[in-house]
Amino acid sequence: MIKILTVSSEFERRFQVKNARIVPRVLVSCGQTRTDSGTSGRSATMEGYNQELVLSKIREKLNADKVKLWLPPYTTEEQERGEVPLEIIKRYACELAMKEDDVAKSLEHLRLHALEKLAERKKFQATGIASLKVKLAAGQGSAKRVISIEINLDKTGADLKQMIAEVTKNERTRLKLICAGRVLNDGDCLRAQNIRNGSQVMVVVLSATEAEVIQHEHNVSAVSRTREAAELLSARAGEDDDTFDVQIADQKGRPLALPKEEKREKKYSRALLLLLEADKEFGNCRAEILDHVDNYAILSLDIVWCYLCLENVNELPDAERRLHKCEDMFRKSYGDNMERLMSIKGGAEAERILLMRLHLLQGIVKFHQHNTTAAQYLLNQAMDEYTTLQVDPDALAQLMGIGFAPREARLGLRACQGNVDRAAEYVMKERQEKAEIKEKVKKDREDRRLAKKYGNCANGEGLNMQNVSMLVDMSFPRAAAAEALKQTNNDVALALELLQTHPELLDTPDVGDKEPVQLQDTDIAQLVALGFEPEMVKVALRKHRNNTTRAVDDLIKYGGVLPYASDDSLSDNSASSSSGSESPEKVAEKKKRERENEMLDELVSDITRDENDHLDVEMTEERQFLDDYLARLKSLS
Repeated sequence: MIKILTVSSEFERRFQVKNARIVPRVLVSCGQTRTDSGTSGRSATMEGYNQELVLSKIREKLNADKVKLWLPPYTTEEQERGEVPLEIIKRYACELAMKEDDVAKSLEHLRLHALEKLAERKKFQATGIASLKVKLAAGQGSAKRVISIEINLDKTGADLKQMIAEVTKNERTRLKLICAGRVLNDGDCLRAQNIRNGSQVMVVVLSATEAEVIQHEHNVSAVSRTREAAELLSARAGEDDDTFDVQIADQKGRPLALPKEEKREKKYSRALLLLLEADKEFGNCRAEILDHVDNYAILSLDIVWCYLCLENVNELPDAERRLHKCEDMFRKSYGDNMERLMSIKGGAEAERILLMRLHLLQGIVKFHQHNTTAAQYLLNQAMDEYTTLQVDPDALAQLMGIGFAPREARLGLRACQGNVDRAAEYVMKERQEKAEIKEKVKKDREDRRLAKKYGNCANGEGLNMQNVSMLVDMSFPRAAAAEALKQTNNDVALALELLQTHPELLDTPDVGDKEPVQLQDTDIAQLVALGFEPEMVKVALRKHRNNTTRAVDDLIKYGGVLPYASDDSLSDNSASSSSGSESPEKVAEKKKRERENEMLDELVSDITRDENDHLDVEMTEERQFLDDYLARLKSLS
């Protein structure tokens, strides 16, 4: 999709740049940042918007009437201005409530623009030189600029970046280019990155001072380190390594079963780059997984929010596509009327803040598409949702006064429509459910660890630890239960029969526990007093994890001389034997593992443990945007 950029002629200025294929004109938009105060900023903004709105309406009528301004009689064979029938001017002026002179000027503006686009298309077909519209993102109060640059699409992203750097007087290393929602790579050619003639490119200029540039370089290193750690975490999941167990969970915080292979500073420029990087990685996930979680929908919402804060919503059609995808995924994840979410969480008020932000962004996009009717409806809807989500400061203070954290109190009040008593009950229930889920996750993690230690069944399947627990509850030793289930491929009935017909299995040593058993002197003394040898007593206690009753039964059964006493896992020297001299290969592997664990520690430490963290928003910025765009709509009426 190519979007036509139109700006007022009084903002045009000309300049020449040597040794660069650049159209000799720089167009400067008349928009102001949303932080401008007073009426002058909004007046300039609305003046430009009104001009775009008028041109859009006239363009629609030209398309409906199949009028081609670049052909006779509107344009002569010499590409000069021709004749526009007076009947068209009068009719458009009447239907659009405009002056005839203004209609004539607008038609001429559109005619020149059409000729420019036609010339660019012919030049591209003849020479391969493409014309790109390059937009500098707003930031730090500076005016936005749109420039036209001509470049061969076989050139690389670095070549385009260098040309933009020369025009904008910025260092090339400080520029990041975004097109159609993707960050351009320096080393790849433009054509391979889906750049086409007429494409729009957004330029993010990174921090200007030397200290900020150094900080940026550190961030790039951190991004690479985070990516490496994330890939390592994925690889560990494939190896059934549960040392670092990060899982995708549903709206209630319960982990989702995934295949092994899929397992607050407001610096919007850098945030956008990181979010787009994450967006690329989400492409590796299967659709059925994304349909059950809201992560990707929220990511899309955050990307468009960055577009808005960088004042690029109207220039990037990618915003509308992302919001449509976001709405569709919210519907699949939450239900058409939030019914799926309500069945899981018992309520949906906390997530309504996401829908409020979605409707706000959709309304702003419609505004910039000159669909004021849809914009008014969506912005009013967002304002109603904002009002509903407001939290009474007194109620918040009351809940905080009885020991609830601000986040808990705020989310509780939103979930219970401001009722303090119900909000307190809601928070307590949430705490209890989180504790239960945490305990279950902990047990599941321990079961996976033990299953890995015991090994697979005869048919290659993993050991079912729930079946092991079932046999342990029948007073069988855990190691014996595990061995019997391994031999019978997790069949509890067959395993029970095997244990009864082969009592020697009851002596299977337990290798499932990672931590060595710490023997108690009192237990040793108690069994030695019964007449058993101290060494045999220690072996029996280690095998049965300090269970003195089972240890005595074993010692009596074997007459005080245990047949498994030589097992390395039960001997005193097992720990020290492994700590002797190591080969250089083992030392290198150990250091590698330590470095990997350090990276994973850093990654996991940055991940919030509260699944509702993204829902705790004070909505200050949302209210500013709502007031701004509702005021713009009011000025139009």
